Amino acid sequence: MAEGRSSIVITVFSTTSGIGKTFVATNLAAGLAKDGNAVCLIDLDLQYGDVANYLKLQDAPTIADIPPTVPPHKVQNYIGEYRHGNVSFAVLPAPYRVEQSYTLDERRIISIINHLDKFNFIIVDTKAEFNDMNMAVMDISTIINFLCVADFVPAIKNLKSGYEAILRFGYDVNKVRPVLNRSDSQTLIDPDDVEVVLGKKFYHKISNDFKGASNSIRAGCPLILTDTNSRLKRDLYDLVGLYTNRKRKSESSGGGGIVSFFKKIWSR
Repeated sequence: MAEGRSSIVITVFSTTSGIGKTFVATNLAAGLAKDGNAVCLIDLDLQYGDVANYLKLQDAPTIADIPPTVPPHKVQNYIGEYRHGNVSFAVLPAPYRVEQSYTLDERRIISIINHLDKFNFIIVDTKAEFNDMNMAVMDISTIINFLCVADFVPAIKNLKSGYEAILRFGYDVNKVRPVLNRSDSQTLIDPDDVEVVLGKKFYHKISNDFKGASNSIRAGCPLILTDTNSRLKRDLYDLVGLYTNRKRKSESSGGGGIVSFFKKIWSR
């Protein structure tokens, strides 16, 4: 975490494309905002990011629209907003044109993130690969939400190799949170067996509801903010609760981990 910054940075990362990173990231942002937090959602899949499409914000300013010479204290003036009812959060979509992605490097991105100091949470959606941009963001992240699926063998291979790579890069094992998406998909692969292969239990499991997820994307509204009462919505909101201490409020405030970390941050 950058010196002087109190924002909690949660990076949603995976080693496999098309498994729901953007869906989870947008719902994390929405759920955290619903709980009363100031939230900024950033799309760092700079060439083909879909955050703007998921939220129907095609006219919002993008991260490429922030001038390189803008004073740090004015960065927040270039950020768009998503609003649904009385819930809102800030959004920095990926550039709308592929060529604009080449105007951004990791130093510029980290500088922008470090000056978003009015937010309690910064949620970062990423591209499914280890690149300089993702590594730089993971370096300053409080949590790496490592999204996984267990529906076919190649994905499990990528999951294992990616998780092991993250640990070899030196990230604390407690910083990396493997989250299983589509946990109840009808496959021949048992999630318990995947945990054995991974060598770590999943931090949380999110159920599969293709229709519900698709409907929310088409509507441009995160599932967490809809009126549905689906298991998928509850699973997503439970994940939010794990990151805000809502689901662990009865646990002791002593010791380490994310619970005591939050208390230290918000008691400043």
